[in-house]
Amino acid sequence: MREILLVEDSKDDRDLFQLALTRGGIPARLTYSVDAPDTIMRLNRMGRYKDSPMPDLIVLDLGLPLYKGSTLLDMIRRSIVSKRVAVVVWTGSTLESDRALCDSLGIQGYFTKPKTFDALVAFIGTLPRFFPTPAPLEPRRAGYQSPTREKA
Repeated sequence: MREILLVEDSKDDRDLFQLALTRGGIPARLTYSVDAPDTIMRLNRMGRYKDSPMPDLIVLDLGLPLYKGSTLLDMIRRSIVSKRVAVVVWTGSTLESDRALCDSLGIQGYFTKPKTFDALVAFIGTLPRFFPTPAPLEPRRAGYQSPTREKA
């Protein structure tokens, strides 16, 4: 199953995102970070996150406490994590300067937060195109055996 890390400090926005993800039928597990330090710990598998899976996609809000989302984005892009994790910015900002800064940091998508729930479900429906390919291997079903090659 795919892993999405939502970096969002608003509990209401996190709850709506989870509901829209479920409504949209996207087969992904959603985890949260509420600020930059928590996100860095999670991505580096430090402390309580030592056994956490690496996300396939990070959905990042720019309006975070402690550090701006663009600062966190810069930290992510300078780390080894950026080689395998797609980042999509999800923000209330409509400033062209924010978009230009995020584009310069190599994001995969920039979206203004939807104003309605239906628009949020539609936005979430676009997220699978940002997942890396190929998909991660699903656990094998009980009793599954790999096909064997016949000898010539």
